[in-house]
Amino acid sequence: MLNDNQADFIFIKWVYFVVILLIAISILHQVGFIKDLFISDISYISSLILFLFIIFTIKVGLTLYHIKNTNKYLSSLLTNTTIEDLENLQKTSDIPDNFFNKCITKHLINSLNHTDDTTDELNKIFEFKITKPLEIGWLMSDLLLKLGLIGTVIGFIIMLNSVTLIENFDLTMMQDLLKQMSGGMKVALYTTLTGLITSILLSTQYKYLEEKIYDIVCITNENIELYLKND
Repeated sequence: MLNDNQADFIFIKWVYFVVILLIAISILHQVGFIKDLFISDISYISSLILFLFIIFTIKVGLTLYHIKNTNKYLSSLLTNTTIEDLENLQKTSDIPDNFFNKCITKHLINSLNHTDDTTDELNKIFEFKITKPLEIGWLMSDLLLKLGLIGTVIGFIIMLNSVTLIENFDLTMMQDLLKQMSGGMKVALYTTLTGLITSILLSTQYKYLEEKIYDIVCITNENIELYLKND
């Protein structure tokens, strides 16, 4: 089990990641990349991608904060705790308002009140329930990438549409054509780049989150086995 400092570091590592990300965004803003991104992307897909990325990055942070508290809760829960203590805890309102804490407490009670034959099945159910928050994250990571690809298609459509409007080749027409084509190319490139980068960054966060959730699963199941052996 983790001590309090190790549990706190779970959330602190995510904070470090966000700080580095904000520094990188600040540098890009200073060189004018961020401003050009919002001005050039007339499809607004990049803005949508960034908005979704920010929302789910915050969601990862909140979940990791809960996991940090859950590790502390799990450490105290598995120290000199009997079945009667767990049952009394479930009947009262002493369980912290935390999805992971409730799953763990319920799983402990169910496992300790059942035979060894059902342990594997209960473990699988517990793992399925506690890892369920990861599904929306992986889905969103894939969605960000697909939104970027949609922006690519829209950008090329804008480019081709400008070509179809050509009626004669004079200098003014060619200047307008090149301007519209460059605008379409910017949409294609910016949305692709935004979708790709945000998808990678969000996937990295959810991979870290997945690792910490499975750590909880392993610690819980290992201690349940110790309880059963002692009984």
